Amino acid sequence: MPSRLNNRRGVYLITPDSPDTGQLLERLAPLLKAGPALLQYRNKGADRALRETQASAVLACCRAHGIPLLINDDWALAKAIGADGVHLGQSDGNPESVRAALGPKALIGVSCYNNLPRARQMAALDIDYLAFGAVFASSTKPDAVRADLSLFADAHA
Repeated sequence: MPSRLNNRRGVYLITPDSPDTGQLLERLAPLLKAGPALLQYRNKGADRALRETQASAVLACCRAHGIPLLINDDWALAKAIGADGVHLGQSDGNPESVRAALGPKALIGVSCYNNLPRARQMAALDIDYLAFGAVFASSTKPDAVRADLSLFADAHA
């Protein structure tokens, strides 16, 4: 699997759902100063207009700190605001079609949940990373498919 991450290592942050853009940016400021590897904008509860407003504001902050911004689930929004890429769930679009739409420089990550065959299939595509999980219970995704820690060793092999 080729990657545009250039061995970028560190924490991958995901924004919380927040209806208040100012509060969201205030919470992100010290985190971006710490230099995470990536930031993913995610707001499942917002309408399209708020997501575009927030994502654009977050992108400006990310650019100021040299942090790549990925948009969760919505490659069209990523393209519209000029984000660095997108994180795709199983029903968010075919990674090959998304690559064609976003271009060769875009970062594309794909959720594989607890599904090693899916990970193998996705790893053969022109994407940048695979994600597994949830590993632990989460209040933001209480019904998320759980991935056993052994899956990570199997995937690494």
